[in-house]
Amino acid sequence: MEFNTEGQRSKMMKAIESSNRTLRPFRETRKKFIKDYAGTYYAEGTDLQNEREIISNLMYQAAETYTMALSANRPRILVTSQYPELNWFSYQFQQGTNNLIKEIKLEHALRSCVLEAFFTLGVMKVYTADAGLVELKGEDEWLDPGKPFAECISFDDFVYDTASPSWSKKRFALNKYRISVEKFKNEPSFDPKVIKKVLGSYDYKSQHDFEGEHPVRNMNNPNEGDEFKPNIQLMDVWLPSENRVVTMCAGKNMEPLRVVDWDGPENGPFHILNLAAEVPDQILGVSPAMNLKPLFDIVNGLLRKQKRQAQRQKDIPFYQAGSHDDARRLQRADDGEWVQVNNPESVNVLKMGGVDQGNMSFNYSMQELFDRMAGNLQAMAGLGPSADTATQDKLIHGAVSKREANMQYRVVAFTEQICSDLGQLLWNDPFAEMPEQREINSYKFDVSWTPELREGDFLQYNFAVEPFSMAYKSPSERINNINMFVQQMVMPLMPNIQEMGGMLDAQELVELYAELMDLPRLKDIIKFQEPKEYRPMANPQEPPQKPQVTVRENIRRSVPTGGTSGARANVMQQVLSGGQPTDQQVNMMGRQPAG
Repeated sequence: MEFNTEGQRSKMMKAIESSNRTLRPFRETRKKFIKDYAGTYYAEGTDLQNEREIISNLMYQAAETYTMALSANRPRILVTSQYPELNWFSYQFQQGTNNLIKEIKLEHALRSCVLEAFFTLGVMKVYTADAGLVELKGEDEWLDPGKPFAECISFDDFVYDTASPSWSKKRFALNKYRISVEKFKNEPSFDPKVIKKVLGSYDYKSQHDFEGEHPVRNMNNPNEGDEFKPNIQLMDVWLPSENRVVTMCAGKNMEPLRVVDWDGPENGPFHILNLAAEVPDQILGVSPAMNLKPLFDIVNGLLRKQKRQAQRQKDIPFYQAGSHDDARRLQRADDGEWVQVNNPESVNVLKMGGVDQGNMSFNYSMQELFDRMAGNLQAMAGLGPSADTATQDKLIHGAVSKREANMQYRVVAFTEQICSDLGQLLWNDPFAEMPEQREINSYKFDVSWTPELREGDFLQYNFAVEPFSMAYKSPSERINNINMFVQQMVMPLMPNIQEMGGMLDAQELVELYAELMDLPRLKDIIKFQEPKEYRPMANPQEPPQKPQVTVRENIRRSVPTGGTSGARANVMQQVLSGGQPTDQQVNMMGRQPAG
């Protein structure tokens, strides 16, 4: 396409504007979801007396639960190769990519994408930060130019080809962003002639770039356009068929500021996340909020009604004519005081109003239905069992895991592609260096990533994300996992470990417990005669030959129950004190605890 031709640009702009109009109702719906999520007291101008008061913010609870369950932590990736000679470099490449993920704080962008997908659609842009410095969102840190980067794009700032039945067949996709006038003037990659034209005709007071749009960022800011420094709205248009990225003034049929060939991954800079389910022949799927919104409105509508009923409730004492003296004595009586009356039935209390029990029962059923539609939200959030028996609770959590597994699969596949693209950008960077040391079997090895060490071709490596590395685990859960590992793996294999010259590092175990339990003084309970031994530095040019790092498949099997909790605790104490348990004790520790 010849972008300097007004006719060609006009065709592209018409397609963009048409897709933008199609997406506008979804943006307005998203804004409603976000207002519900933010609550009554967030947005400016909320009338607490109208029918919009949010009493029970189930939408916030669902969004936060999904985010923590799916993307609470930084993802860990595994890089493997089908070629044995590339195994050691796979490990180095893995460490370098993980270091990059840590440096750019990818977990923040992933959480934002999952939250966006809860409302509508999650969009991640993966690119090289070559157009000036990139400020890490929410952090007072900067990323150097030339560094691979991943950024969550707001749905308000994203337009895709809505006429396409699938993401793989899209003709274009773009994101809008704002840039300061000062940076715009001095951007060396922009055409100076086009810069001059834009500066001469741009309306700096317009916060929105397409007519009639009011993005979420202005939700509680009625004074659109009040900015400390003037900005200009731009858009990067990705054209898959031409493998180009065109930078233009957003919403304006003007000459492009920049046209560059895309030299990144072949799937382009944008990745999308549908969290719930796809819709046939549509790129945008059904989000969880779309299904939960009707129930959210019913619950809060009933609660507002019950609130009004409760406020109207009153007790009115009354007495029959001629019973004035009895009423007066009863009025003046204290609690528990004996009072003589002539006719107690002539004095009574009339109860008026109050919460309707039928409405209350219906509201409870709607909240349970909301919980069910959200995938047993109470159980997923860890707010307690939702069943009367342990067996029922296991069944509920099993259902939760299946519902969550579907979303987990989508998030993991989404994250894998992003990490793979980051790895490819890192691979193609001739100046990237990621210094790193790793400890393997008491030896430290230099596993730094440098371009000179590249072996093979990028396509010879496979990227995979550990599914559970992103899920939230409480310190108690981590401690339980450690206990299970020690009891079911280390102790039964202790004789074999000792034959191979291994031992249980009790000091490391105590320090790990102290860290996870947030009890630093726990380390002072047990005194060790010698500090932890110094781990020597291995030759960085020689990868470890023995033992080799292998991947093993762990198979859980049922074993007989044995050992009381007291007996098992005594064995653990003996091990931590440097003692050697007997074979019988080792066998006992390998079984499930009694009771």
